[in-house]
Amino acid sequence: MSKLSVLGLGLRCPKQTSQRCLQALRESNQLFLISDHLDKQAWLSRLNPNYYNLMVHYGPGKPRRDTYQEMADQVLACLRQGRSAALVSYGHPLVFCDPSRLAIEQTAQEGFPIDILPGVSSIDCLLADLRVDVLRYGLQIYEGHDLLLHAVAVDPRASQVVFQVPSLGDSGGGWKAGRFRGFIRALAEKLAESFGWDHQVVLYFGSNSPDRPTRADRLPLSQLDQAEMVDEYTLWVPPLGYASLPPDLGPQDAPVDLELAGYGLSWQDRTQEIVPLLESSQIFSLQALPELPRTQLIEHFDQLPAEGNKVVLFPAHPCNSGAVNWARAAHERGWSYRIRPAISWEDGVYCHVPLDPGLVGFQSFPAHTSLSLPVNMATLLRLPPDPAAQGLEGARYWGPRSAFTDNAQPDSLALYLPGPQPRPVENTPFLRALHLSAVERLVAFLERNQHLLSLQKVPSPKMWLHAQLQMAGREMRQALQTTDLAQLNDGNWADYLLDHPDHPVAPWLLLRMRCEEALQSVDAGVSSRPLADWIAENR
Repeated sequence: MSKLSVLGLGLRCPKQTSQRCLQALRESNQLFLISDHLDKQAWLSRLNPNYYNLMVHYGPGKPRRDTYQEMADQVLACLRQGRSAALVSYGHPLVFCDPSRLAIEQTAQEGFPIDILPGVSSIDCLLADLRVDVLRYGLQIYEGHDLLLHAVAVDPRASQVVFQVPSLGDSGGGWKAGRFRGFIRALAEKLAESFGWDHQVVLYFGSNSPDRPTRADRLPLSQLDQAEMVDEYTLWVPPLGYASLPPDLGPQDAPVDLELAGYGLSWQDRTQEIVPLLESSQIFSLQALPELPRTQLIEHFDQLPAEGNKVVLFPAHPCNSGAVNWARAAHERGWSYRIRPAISWEDGVYCHVPLDPGLVGFQSFPAHTSLSLPVNMATLLRLPPDPAAQGLEGARYWGPRSAFTDNAQPDSLALYLPGPQPRPVENTPFLRALHLSAVERLVAFLERNQHLLSLQKVPSPKMWLHAQLQMAGREMRQALQTTDLAQLNDGNWADYLLDHPDHPVAPWLLLRMRCEEALQSVDAGVSSRPLADWIAENR
């Protein structure tokens, strides 16, 4: 029977792959993999030899949209043949995974059934590795450009997880991480409005390969635009007044006094990583688990025995079930401890909506939080009171068993409010980012269009800019008289060139625009050093 299963293997698979995902992998007629890790391919081939690696559709200079469409076409072709297909990616299948989103949309349009299974995402690993208390403080998730463009209401009471900080300002792809520091500065300015410049933040890289260790670099917001950048860095901004615990960057197989592990939304969501822990003689749980009858129920940290290695099981992700409080108690007692990531309530919401928290933003708050209305991102409010009393019309209840319902169910865990569509735009921070990065964006343009330039010796970068402006204007005047642009109505040629960057006149227009922007920024006090360095290197 034709059916699409969209599966997340976990960031660090196969250790973080859930039992439910393993079953779906074995039962599907055809696996479609999105991964360039050879070890993951070898592991999958042992589970199910019928797999096809979609990474072959990437190509140098090939538009990403074309690549993703080809991937979706492969999946749909399998479904049309009456076979079941599993679309497999590492991490969570809907956290920054455009091929999954496109395949889901087109599969739904053709009427095939779809099952989306959550996975342990990079966010889940960040929460565990940095020991982030989501239960008490809440969480806001968004992409860096999102904050600059869509008026995200930053709540300093909650943790902020900001994706793709190193690639801010990179609209075409391919630049070195952290190339456009003006954009990173604008992001820091926006965050500093809520947290202050001295607030300590963390640049985090969660490794999915033994060749690259997990990193957590702590620094004040005032130094964010000067920090070394790694492509995959995610920014964590702790809540105001948050007492951070030391990050866990060591080997994940070293024995510790206390393991704090989550088992997901149901027992079938437990990962391969916690299976060996269940062989411990001292297993404790906050809830009764029929699958583990010898588990001892426990309510408080002080009920743990002082001796021996101990495992405490939490529902969903331990960081949104109270495990950070247990970690603080262990830290004070001098015990070694580890928090194991798991599939969270939020992961389940992404699948049920479905939505990509990196693409459209998402926020999750503790019970009885006073929300700023109207919300401008999808929102999960834990164990809420009567929604009508708070003016939360249009909200729906969500729970791991009831999913979305029109009325409250006994097992409901949270109230869900969809964000507005389209989302409101407040581009003042983005315009500030363009201003701060104007010289950097000019240099990036020059690197790709050096053949246009005359690098004569000039006394200063500002005089060089004026010279290039004059040259670009002269070239454009001549081109407008001798090309097909002369046939366009007055005023339309500039828009035409911006929409047709391959036109021979387009680079001259862009050069003039970039030089004008850079001059305005330099006159306003932005450093011309990047341009001076580039001229010195290429003269």
